[in-house]
Amino acid sequence: MKLDIQGHSGCEIVIVHEDNDLFIHKSTHDSGYVPRLVNQANKQIAASKIEYQNIRVPKVFEVEQNDTSATIKMEYIYSRNYVEHFEQAGFEQIKYLIGAIKYFIDLEINNSRMETVPSHILTDKMADVARKVEKNVHLKDDAEAQELVRRSSAVMDQVGNMVLPVGMCHGDLTFSNILFNGNNYYLIDFLDSFIESPLLDIVKIRQDTSYLWSTLMYNKPFDKVRLSIISEKIDVAIDEYFSGRYQWYRDYYMPLQLMNFLRILQYGHDDKVISYLKKVISSQLDFINNTKNI
Repeated sequence: MKLDIQGHSGCEIVIVHEDNDLFIHKSTHDSGYVPRLVNQANKQIAASKIEYQNIRVPKVFEVEQNDTSATIKMEYIYSRNYVEHFEQAGFEQIKYLIGAIKYFIDLEINNSRMETVPSHILTDKMADVARKVEKNVHLKDDAEAQELVRRSSAVMDQVGNMVLPVGMCHGDLTFSNILFNGNNYYLIDFLDSFIESPLLDIVKIRQDTSYLWSTLMYNKPFDKVRLSIISEKIDVAIDEYFSGRYQWYRDYYMPLQLMNFLRILQYGHDDKVISYLKKVISSQLDFINNTKNI
């Protein structure tokens, strides 16, 4: 049995039946993406060796690569996606998920070290975003998008050096990269990040809990009210937990969340998604500026 699925990164994902077992083959034939896919595989291999409470990481069995292609063979997980899970989940299951997310990120924090991230890391990334927005045919003549980039650049210039935990993060910890199997949660699609910090994982999970990002990519009917209520409950719990414990979260969550959405915007090509991103980025800039004036 062989089923082809297109991944979000442009990789090909194939479910393969071998010796009465199912496996996932994730591959790229883009020579420029080969090193990144191999790095993602290595990141997943390292994470699979760590014991997390209720969090699992699918095993990687093989990594094959050459100059033009790479393929990862990994464990197939029988599971539900986040919408299917939330449609059926009760209060205790949501509480369980919140606890698992907190535990996972706290373990990342404990396995990281506090480091000073130089200000140029953020400003260089902002300059790269600005260049890519300017080259994007869907954005280069969009005056609103250009103005948002200009305003965001001003914000990033003021952040300065950041003292953050650095060392471990999933890199793309959104609901769409969590597979749900009862009260076990499997993390897939690890991604290299421009700052390997647990704060980036909080940013990514709140990309969904606070901004409902993954629902834009979900094409089947679902109970939007129920999902919004559940997402808000998770978001409030995560925000209260980390804001009550870490100054670096209170100081740097918003600029890094702004950067997160800017990095999505730079590749925007769908009018609906671009409109959504501009609205979110504008609201974030207003919040940051209003907070400064308090």
